Formats: sequence, C-alpha cells, structure tokens
Amino acid sequence: MKNALILLAGGVGKRFDKTKKSTPKQFKKIGKYNLIEFFLKNLDHKLFGKIQIVVKKHYIKKYLGELKKNFPDYNISFINSGRNRQESSKNGIISLKKYNPKIVLIHDVARPLTSKKLIKKIIKSLKNNIGVAPYVYQNDFIKHSSIISNDKKIMHLQTPQGFKYNEILKAHKVFKNKNFKDDTSLLTSMGLKIRFIKGEKINFKITYKEDFEIYEKLILKNYRHGIGYDIHKFNYNSKKILKLCGVKINYFPLLGHSDADVGYHAICDSILGALSLRDIGYYFNNKNNKWKNMNSEFFIKFCKKQLDIKEYEIVNLDINFICEEPKINKYVVKMKSNISKLLNMDKKNIAIKATTNEKVGFIGKGEAIAAESIVQIKNV
Repeated sequence: MKNALILLAGGVGKRFDKTKKSTPKQFKKIGKYNLIEFFLKNLDHKLFGKIQIVVKKHYIKKYLGELKKNFPDYNISFINSGRNRQESSKNGIISLKKYNPKIVLIHDVARPLTSKKLIKKIIKSLKNNIGVAPYVYQNDFIKHSSIISNDKKIMHLQTPQGFKYNEILKAHKVFKNKNFKDDTSLLTSMGLKIRFIKGEKINFKITYKEDFEIYEKLILKNYRHGIGYDIHKFNYNSKKILKLCGVKINYFPLLGHSDADVGYHAICDSILGALSLRDIGYYFNNKNNKWKNMNSEFFIKFCKKQLDIKEYEIVNLDINFICEEPKINKYVVKMKSNISKLLNMDKKNIAIKATTNEKVGFIGKGEAIAAESIVQIKNV
C-alpha cells in the first residue's frame, strides 16, 4: 500500500460548546452530511488504500453506524482515540503498521472543506520530502490553528499534513509521552526538515460556532433553477383516456410517442435544465420504438437518478397546466401524491395550478394541453 489517511475525529469541542450538551461538532449535520461525511464525499478515495478514523468508541455506534455502508468503496476502519491529539494521532499511526503504507496523511475532520487539489499537492511533495504541511498567512478569516513564525509574517499551519510513514512512526515512539499540538512538531524536534507549502483559506478549522455558521453558508449556497414546457394535441380518435401527472382522467387522451403525459414531460425538462443537461427528447428520442407508449413515470425516475448522481434535491416544484378542458382542480391532490413519491419530496413543496387560454389559439379551441414547470434545486 502506498498511501493511507488518518482522520482525527475524537475531540469533544470544548470551545465549540462549553456546556458539552450538544452533538460534537464533527457529527453535526447540514443537510444529509456531518463534517466527516462531507469531507469523505468530496475526497478522491482512490488515492488511499486505507482510511483510518480515530474516534471515541461510543461515538461510532451513536454517530457513525452507517458510515461504511454509505461509503462502500472506501476502505474505512475505526480506532479508539487517545487522551489528547498526539496520542490519538499515535493510535492511528500504529494501527496502520500491518498495512505498511509508504506515506500517511493526518487530517483534522474539523477542516471539511479541504480540496482534492491540496491533497494531491501534499502527496506529490512527499516524493522528495519527509514531511509536508500546508500553511496560510494570518488574517481575520483563519484564526484557530497551530502557528509558526518567520521574520516577515505569522503563518498558520493547516492539515492534512503528510509524512513518510516510517519517519512519523519513529517520531511518535520517541516522543510518546509528550503532547505536541501537531505532527510536524515531532519531526522538527528531532531535527528533521519539513516542507511547508501554500495551503488554502477555504480550508479553515471549525473551532467555534461562528466557524460552523460560515461553513454552513458556504456549502448551502448552490441553488439552481430550471424551466420546462411541453404541449400535446388531443387524440379524438383514440379509445384511451387522458393521463396527467400519472392520474387517469375520463377525457380524450393526448397524442404522443410515449403516453403523452404533458405534466411529467414538463417536470422532466425543468429538472434536466436545472442540472444543465439536455432536454427529454435528447435522452428519449420519439423516433426510437423503445419508448413507444412508455409510461412517463420512467422518465421522471430517470430525472430523479440524475439529481442523485449530481447530489441535488428539489426545494420547490411549480406546475401550471394550460387548457380549456378538463378542469384540473379535483385531480391536484392525487397528482401531488404521485410526484411526491417519484421525486421523494414533500407534497407541501409542490404547487399545481391550471388556467385557460381564454378561447385564444389552438389551446383555446380545445385542441391541446400545455404544461409549464419551474423547479428549484439545491446541493445536498
């Protein structure tokens, strides 16, 4: 094994919550993810043959019981944390002996915004260095980390810090009864040279509640919107009945290659648009017999899968039908129920309305139904 990663997650966060009554900061969730899960979600896990999470034993069952299941492609194990940071780091390092990694990165999970670019930069720098640590110069934004100084400016060290595995293992054995604030201090105390590289301001440490609020604003900023529109003519010669948003209505059906569910089609295009993807016709061409008479629920499920792949969820969905007949109002509740189940969203966040075209044009003459859809999505 070439690379291993140690995640330090055993802290109690005394500065974050002096009462010690709330959930430890590393397990506080925003949306679907706590700090550990958010970091892992954005990690290029293929860089590491082993990921060792150092955490208090009773935290595992309480907060991390589903972690391995949710990240099946990550080789994750847990090891009990120590009395202080150095002891926790040592426990993680010693637990990796059987895997014999060439290098190891040690990271505080209270820094969930570390970029893939920085991690790759550290790994690359370790080819010619025993230890590598990122830093940023002091300012008002970064203020809670280990400090080193030079003649010109104050520099704040960040994690992950990378090391040749055998060297950091040896250092922890030499200083096993000490309590250094970070792992670079062990090597420098042995007279070994550390390579300091430029870190990232976004890679700040969450120490106080104010830091968590900044983190929350940063990761919840990505809202997107999409618009969909579809129209189908009535098929007066068919014995079938109309279907809108999955609800069968005793009225003339619509003419189309699939089941011509104009409501579902408009919703699909709005979702695909919000995700910056192509329109429904691109994925389900009406010249392909595979989609002949296809239930449009299939298309909605396809769009839901795209949302999941890109890690977005729907905030609000607004659908508007334009037709003279039939009257839509009495079918709205059932339509909302269908949409809610297919897109896994709360019915209270779905609006369905209808209007006439005031007898104007082919819609006004009762020849067709149109549907508009506007969707708002956010990253999870």
